Amino acid sequence: MASLTRAVGRGAEKPLKREVLLVQQLLNRHRPASLPRIAEDGGQGDETYTAIEEFQRRVMKLKTPDGRVDPDGKTWQALNQPPAVVTTPTPPTTPPPAAQPTGAMRISAAARALLRKLENLFLFTYDDQTGEATQVWVKGATIGYGHLIAKAEWDLYKGGITEAGANALLDKDLQPFEAAVNSTITARLGQNQFDALVILTFNIGAANLARSSVAKMVNDPTAKTMYKNLEAAWKSWNKSQGKVMLGLERRRLCEWNVYSLGKYEKNW
Repeated sequence: MASLTRAVGRGAEKPLKREVLLVQQLLNRHRPASLPRIAEDGGQGDETYTAIEEFQRRVMKLKTPDGRVDPDGKTWQALNQPPAVVTTPTPPTTPPPAAQPTGAMRISAAARALLRKLENLFLFTYDDQTGEATQVWVKGATIGYGHLIAKAEWDLYKGGITEAGANALLDKDLQPFEAAVNSTITARLGQNQFDALVILTFNIGAANLARSSVAKMVNDPTAKTMYKNLEAAWKSWNKSQGKVMLGLERRRLCEWNVYSLGKYEKNW
């Protein structure tokens, strides 16, 4: 189930735009064909409040709907259940991945679980450049746990995805990043260190890992770089379009705790 950190709807204070958008997407997923879709714009208003109340009456059979979705509340849980009629596509059948070389490491179950917490789950398509829902393919079209949709895949995912489908897609998407860490890092790694490097690479990309000071210093602790130590090099990946981002700072700290302490915790 996707996570909700703040309430959405009537009386909710300062809801996150992306979480309002997610609630709007889920409401539309459950709306019958006889009802018009509501705007998926991440903004609260009467249309969203009314749609929540309609869902609470029709699906949850509440006599006194409150028009509000609370984290871990009954309305949030109901929204994350499959609708009565599901037309969600499934990921394409792909051949099994090629056998990895003997000794190649794989990401652990604990790391997969942590990555799912770090990557917001979206069951419907959105543009990762704007955070807005998109009904047409754009270069940043994304679904599930951060899966960038290729133009050739658009017809497959334009109608949405199930949580199980998103998990399967994440497993597939992780394979090249596991391979990148295995090929780039020559030093012997503990499982937690490998896990942290894969999670980092999933976010910054394999090419960036290969030329990073992080890779140089992991492979050779005596390597000369512009950073005083590996932790500083790791945490330097905290910018998007040249601006320091709080979300990236938090993520880097989380990854570093996995690498250095073996702590698989989202700490915010």
